[in-house]
Amino acid sequence: MNENSSRTFWICFILAFFAIDLTIAVIAISMAAGDPSFRSIPGFGERSVHWDERRNQHERLVSLGWSIQVEKSRSGKDALAIEIVDRQGKPVDGISLQVNLFHYTRVAEQQKARCQSIDSMYIAPVKLTKPGLWHIDLEGTTPEGERIWSQLTLDWDRQP
Repeated sequence: MNENSSRTFWICFILAFFAIDLTIAVIAISMAAGDPSFRSIPGFGERSVHWDERRNQHERLVSLGWSIQVEKSRSGKDALAIEIVDRQGKPVDGISLQVNLFHYTRVAEQQKARCQSIDSMYIAPVKLTKPGLWHIDLEGTTPEGERIWSQLTLDWDRQP
């Protein structure tokens, strides 16, 4: 093998490694960009900026002695049933409530819904299409005009 063909061989050999590396990088980036489970939480930066406000709204909920229970609606429809009770276990009515939720493996597929008060329960028309962990943000306004907020995790199992 002469010097020119040896030089050409080694240059092509090194360039082949660069090409392989570039191909792997392009495949990895396209897989990550095309998979809906690799997403950041929409609005996370804005939520972080206003974390103190949200924390105060949650503390207000705690100071009122209210507790929140969330479960799949028994009506058979795709909905969440939310019950808010006070210290004595009595339902709290008159809250304007909004739900924002997403499945932990599909952060980009967020659902927002306004709740309707039916029989001392707040019903949010959302679709729980996957079993597993769901992140739920509840935002509301009390009848006195005070804002409340809570964050919950629902472990939803599709079996009856």
